[in-house]
Amino acid sequence: MLENFESISPTAIVTSYPRTFTDIPYEKTIYEWLCTNCNEKVNLNKMLAPEIEARYKLTNKLLELTKINQVLEIAAGYSSRGIIYSKKDYRYVEMDLEGVVKNKNELLKELNLNNENLHVINGSALNYEDFNKSNQYFRKDKELAIINEGLLRYLTFDEKKIVATNIYKMLKEYNGIWITCDVTPKKFIKSQNNVNPELNSNLNDVTSRNDLKDRFEDFNHIKKFMKEIGFSNVEIHKFSEVKDDIKSFDILNIDKEQYDELLENAIVAIITI
Repeated sequence: MLENFESISPTAIVTSYPRTFTDIPYEKTIYEWLCTNCNEKVNLNKMLAPEIEARYKLTNKLLELTKINQVLEIAAGYSSRGIIYSKKDYRYVEMDLEGVVKNKNELLKELNLNNENLHVINGSALNYEDFNKSNQYFRKDKELAIINEGLLRYLTFDEKKIVATNIYKMLKEYNGIWITCDVTPKKFIKSQNNVNPELNSNLNDVTSRNDLKDRFEDFNHIKKFMKEIGFSNVEIHKFSEVKDDIKSFDILNIDKEQYDELLENAIVAIITI
């Protein structure tokens, strides 16, 4: 079963590449390290950059608005977010599967990007005991934010329920919040395919876990699902909120208007207990 989830890991490189066409710090250095040290054979698509940049920056914006300064990012991949926020004195823990964690810790060491506030640990979001590994790095008298990008979309609804329940249990301990882009409804796939016709077919080559039937139908479906877990509220924010902050449009000389539908249909949610 673990091998099945490990098949998702190469998608971390799929998203690392387009971040090099943004102004996000460290991303070019991280991707260059991955090119030298990893043997994953995946199709790369720079036109994914505006979408990836928008979800990254909107997630950051919402995190900063909460004023919460301790974060657990699950399925963190090769994102630079932990590097950046740990340098801002956030207590930051990244959790991912063994292969990604090994690579991430090696690149942090070799590129001298580590610091005492950043910890990268091995774990599965489907195992609550793995969540508990992070407790040693957090203060129980402070709120906790749990973040994830690009995980739930690859899970069945039974698996989504396990992850959401684990997050709920963790947040109950800290009175915290969950920030995620992974509940974007099905209609987003249509607008994504309009901009990047080959993206999802290429993802199907990377992992078998990219099935439309495993996506939420609409906002009501999201809220119903989360309420059944025990969450009290789901606050929706559209990628379009950070449209003016997307630098990859100019870097890649992209017509912004062709992404309007995508940015309206893609969301980041703040989910509270």
